[in-house]
Amino acid sequence: MLPALILAGPRVHVRPPRREDEARWITVRRKNRAYLTPFEPAWAEDCLNPGFFERRLALQAAEWHAGRGHAFLIFLKENDRLIGGININNVCRGAAQFASLGYWISEDLQGQGYMSESLALVIRYAFSELRLHRLNAGCLLHNERSKKLLLGLGFREEGRAEKYLQIDGEWQDHILFGLNNESHPVQA
Repeated sequence: MLPALILAGPRVHVRPPRREDEARWITVRRKNRAYLTPFEPAWAEDCLNPGFFERRLALQAAEWHAGRGHAFLIFLKENDRLIGGININNVCRGAAQFASLGYWISEDLQGQGYMSESLALVIRYAFSELRLHRLNAGCLLHNERSKKLLLGLGFREEGRAEKYLQIDGEWQDHILFGLNNESHPVQA
């Protein structure tokens, strides 16, 4: 079971997934499949089936309770429509205190500031509640929207990684970005 946490912004609220999100999650992912697959790891054959969502939820709960990852879904405040997701992945403690961000949003809501607002809430949570020192993010070389989003949130471009992640079944180059809590306007 994931915590009953809600991060609220002016137009969105962000929270961990719940079992009752299953139908909405499957619907929004199915609707956006063609749009999202070029930007994500290859989708499992059963990724739009209820059993997959249940396994995903159990894994996310285990990761959360172990302190290794924190999954969130994004909802519009006005009508509680599920519009996307954000993950804090690969939390590293010890001397490092960092994690990586992953995120997605419905194609029809691109460019309207919803992801920026949502990520700002999660970044604040990562620095203040999780006490992380640094967040990393990467995007495909041609993903101009993601580059602009990260730079607008205060991330700095730090380089390029060849064949960094397996996206849509192929190892692909990424631009790497970083943000630490000293340079972020919301101090931990």
